[in-house]
Amino acid sequence: MNNQNRVNKLNLYSPSSTPSPFQKDPSAMEPYKCSEMDEWGPEKILQVYDPDTGMKGVLVIDNTATGPGKGGIRFAESVTPSEVFRLARTMTWKCASAGLPFGGAKGGIIANPNKVNKVEWIKSFAKMIKPYCPTQYIAATDVGTTELDMAVFAHEIGDMHSCTGKPQELGGIPHELGTTGYGVSVALRTTIDFLKEIKRKEIKTSKPLTNLYNEVDTKNRELKVVIQGFGNVGSFTAKFLNEINIKVIGVSDVSGFLYHNQGLDIPQLMNDMREKDKLSELSDIQKKHNYNILDKDEIFDVDADIFIPAALTGVINDNTASRLLDHNVKIIVEAANIPTTQTADQYLIDNGMLIIPDFLANSGGVIGSFVEYQGRTEKEAFDLIQYKITNNVRNALYNSIRMDDSQTESSNVDVRRAAMEISKQIVYRAMLLRKGAINVAREAYARKERVIY
Repeated sequence: MNNQNRVNKLNLYSPSSTPSPFQKDPSAMEPYKCSEMDEWGPEKILQVYDPDTGMKGVLVIDNTATGPGKGGIRFAESVTPSEVFRLARTMTWKCASAGLPFGGAKGGIIANPNKVNKVEWIKSFAKMIKPYCPTQYIAATDVGTTELDMAVFAHEIGDMHSCTGKPQELGGIPHELGTTGYGVSVALRTTIDFLKEIKRKEIKTSKPLTNLYNEVDTKNRELKVVIQGFGNVGSFTAKFLNEINIKVIGVSDVSGFLYHNQGLDIPQLMNDMREKDKLSELSDIQKKHNYNILDKDEIFDVDADIFIPAALTGVINDNTASRLLDHNVKIIVEAANIPTTQTADQYLIDNGMLIIPDFLANSGGVIGSFVEYQGRTEKEAFDLIQYKITNNVRNALYNSIRMDDSQTESSNVDVRRAAMEISKQIVYRAMLLRKGAINVAREAYARKERVIY
């Protein structure tokens, strides 16, 4: 069968009128009707199916006004078109906020990667979306995919620029070096420095933020962090926080929650996890290294100052948000993509929580990808991550505390809204320039003194 015939290109306004191969399997997803589409996108949604391998996948190209859509390929049974769209939209804002010449996109393959022929499925997905790579879509690793999968993908496409996160032998800067986790640590350190700075400079802020920076300044190096998720992002976040003397007292994964109130020995833990897949596998040596392994959901029930979700989407929700407040969490740094539901986000902000949003905090991976795309070095990647995330988080924090007519001394700080306005401004201008509305674009530029890059 011709590959082109296997691509189910869906009408964005209504389900395809032709039978879909997805409908043959009752457990497979239905053709996707994009109810979330708006003025920003998505530009394209593809559902693909290969009857030879059984591969089912999704590609969402959300917005390419600022450049080709950038986003990883998620390989998991839980992948849905709706989730892929929301992740693609996050990439649109993330690339814009980081000032990168990329738009937003995301890929997804629907299966447990440990139960299928992973190489064949990656090859099949690459064949299906090849017409869009790399002019409209540039892939990367995500949940369930690694640098080796990117090598397979790039060779199948026939263009090394079709993805980033490749092995070093192919000129890549693998995400396995910890670029995303490093960026998360930079975001947290910048937030703590910002809170100390506004106290030192006696900058007028709302009462909730005043209470927060007083407490942070009092605790100083005794701040306690818990990290949900101990894969690539979570483990490297712990590593880099440990290197700047920020105490990590707990980490969790799908199998359990590792906790020590006085702080975990992160270098020892990372060494012990080298040959293991799950934290629960440490049970045979837990007495030797004083590991206390609890149920994974108990991570929401320990006292901590900072909570870092580094796992999947929606983990901070209506059921878990109040538990974080009950246990004195004051700052959330979103290392995962879309870890907080909208209702939980608003509830936490209304109760004084300071949240550093995903598209700011975890942009280290895509910044590193940009450096790889340019053919530059690992050192340049880490230097650029530090520079961009430090500036972007500081600017978003300062923008969020600027008092205007709608704010009072009791107002809470919404960093997500402040950062989103910056990202939307950048994408909006790019969309105007793309359609040749130069005069309108000029007026849009004139209305703002600066754009933060």
